[in-house]
Amino acid sequence: MMEGLEMEEGRRTVERLYEEFAKFEKTMEELRFLKLVAQDLKSFRKMLRFRKYD
Repeated sequence: MMEGLEMEEGRRTVERLYEEFAKFEKTMEELRFLKLVAQDLKSFRKMLRFRKYD
């Protein structure tokens, strides 16, 4: 009986690990997206600065 409970607890722990890893992956994707947006904004700002002097 005890082994069944331990296996169930282990399975729940693994499921929680998968869930946390999925959240981490999603967060990393969002960070990559934000980094690209930040780079685009910097490029846009540079472009505006150059246009001001044209």
